[in-house]
Amino acid sequence: MKKGTVVLAVAVLALGVAAYFGVGYLASSGDSATAIAGGSGASADPNQPDRTAEVKGTVVSVDGTTVVIDRLISDPSTELTDEEKAAKKAERASMSMEERQALKAAEQAGLPIERVSVDVPVGVRIVKMVLEGETSVAQTASLGDLRAGVTVTVWTDGATDGGVAEYVKVQTGN
Repeated sequence: MKKGTVVLAVAVLALGVAAYFGVGYLASSGDSATAIAGGSGASADPNQPDRTAEVKGTVVSVDGTTVVIDRLISDPSTELTDEEKAAKKAERASMSMEERQALKAAEQAGLPIERVSVDVPVGVRIVKMVLEGETSVAQTASLGDLRAGVTVTVWTDGATDGGVAEYVKVQTGN
């Protein structure tokens, strides 16, 4: 066997191994756009804070820049493993938006909540997550997208009992 043929065979083998592990990484992240961008797997927006959000819940009302939210005190999704999250996401992918919303409402029924007020100053980044194919993508939103019944995740100045928003993510299709 010639030296050039051996080098070519090793190169092809190396590319095959890299492709295998790369596809596995993208599949396990649940969001290929995020994985490619080097994100955390939770958002396709590189501007989303890397820490856990302080407030997650349902908008009750909006008055100017003050948003009243029924905050989930405990979020059962944070206790799921990556495999369980992937299975849940795959299961919901075949459901209609109405079915997903009904299932989420049933899951959250009876969970402890507290009512908090969050100030969303003008200029704070607000995004809404929308599906483009099978990928969840962050699109620019506005204060007008925050209305009663919408599920939001809010990163604040550190206060779980409200505070000032630093970043807001509106969930669509819950």
